[in-house]
Amino acid sequence: MKLSEIYGTEAVSRDGKRRGWVRGVLASGGRPQFLQCFDEKEREFDIDILNAEESGGKIVFDDRAAVKSGCISLRLGLPAYDETGKLLGTLCDVISGKGGIFYVIGRRKYRPENISVGDAVIVRPPRTLKDNVTSGGKVILKKGTALTGEALKKAEDAGEYFQAQMKTI
Repeated sequence: MKLSEIYGTEAVSRDGKRRGWVRGVLASGGRPQFLQCFDEKEREFDIDILNAEESGGKIVFDDRAAVKSGCISLRLGLPAYDETGKLLGTLCDVISGKGGIFYVIGRRKYRPENISVGDAVIVRPPRTLKDNVTSGGKVILKKGTALTGEALKKAEDAGEYFQAQMKTI
């Protein structure tokens, strides 16, 4: 990315929405840190240079402000219930490791796709297959398998992603 070529360049968030144009650069210690931009109403905003890349004559960036506005407050100690209203315990921790991210409630770990968080934590059971997922007569995923990210990846690799999704209904 050449600085001389980005002035006036359109700034687009990763979701494809035009956010404005580049009008300058903020630097610290001789290194560019932020792109100064303005939108259609001439309001200024900055893009962290680490979140920006040039693509197709446009500056594409992660709109962290938009991501932040969609976030919720996650506090430890929130009460956790299953979908029937049974108290499971409290949210003890959120851990990230080789297996991904897990919510720890009491002594059990739950995957984020099974969790809803608000004033309390609601744990939904994982979607499970109601029938085998097959490809060319070969069973890819067995009936009763939880439809986790790993299971979906396995189905996708076999060309049966749609079948796996439909067999949970």
